[in-house]
Order: sequence, then structure tokens, then C-alpha cells
Amino acid sequence: MTVRDRRARSVEQHLLPTVSCVVKSMKDDHIRRLLDRIGVLRRPCDLDLLLFFIRHPRALLSSDQIAAFLGYEVKRLGESLDVLVTAELLTRTQTATSAARMYVFAVGGPHGGWLPSLVELASTREGRLAMRAALIDQRNEQTLGPVARRERD
Repeated sequence: MTVRDRRARSVEQHLLPTVSCVVKSMKDDHIRRLLDRIGVLRRPCDLDLLLFFIRHPRALLSSDQIAAFLGYEVKRLGESLDVLVTAELLTRTQTATSAARMYVFAVGGPHGGWLPSLVELASTREGRLAMRAALIDQRNEQTLGPVARRERD
């Protein structure tokens, strides 16, 4: 290895953490802006449920079944279902013969252009985890107020 190669490698090793932090900060800002555009997601369960219905736009399931699929308590899942229905991102109809309901994701609904960005970001595990972390941070900021923002910044 030449001196020039060693010097270049040293510079890369020195700059890589800095570049990673800048990229992460840019991605965090993008995620926060996206969550602000969506406007209704407050908890990781809301996000997971929305992503479930994006993948399965028509589903005949009970709340218990969806909760089991996603790994949430039925009560928490019910609250998230109400959030999505109230926001008109999802419709649900009761079937006469069973506890299952027909859920339909509003593909042409009030997405405000954010749906493709959400799908792209959530297409990777890293993106989903970053969105979940941003929702938790957002929730902490709302409960703790300015103190949480100062500690984060």
C-alpha cells in the first residue's frame, strides 16, 4: 500500500462518521416532514397498521386477527384502527354473519401526495425503524415539551 493510499484511507476513516451523521440527520428531517404531512400517525402501531393496509388494501378480518398478525394488544390496535378510519384512510364495514369486518384502504383517499414517499421509506427495515423512532421521539416531545427538544438538539 502506498503512502497516498494510506493517507486516502485515513481521510475516509476520519470523514465517514461525520458523513454518516449528516446523512442520518437529513433522513431524520425527511422523516419528520413526512410524518407532519401525513398528520395522523401518533404511535408505532398507527404506522404498522397503515403499512399493513397498504400491502393488503382489502381485508376481511377481525381486530383479534389483525392484532395477532401485527403483534399488538387488541385495545391498542383498536385505537389505531379508529385513527385511520377517522382520517378517512380506511373504511370498515361490519359483516352480518361474523366478527370479521371488511377493511378497505382508501387508495384514492386524502393522501396529499405522501403515499409514494411513505411506501419508499418503509420498504426497508432501516426506514421502518427510523419512522418508528421518529414517532416515539415526536410523542416524547409532546409529553415532555421543550425539555425533550433541547436534550435532542
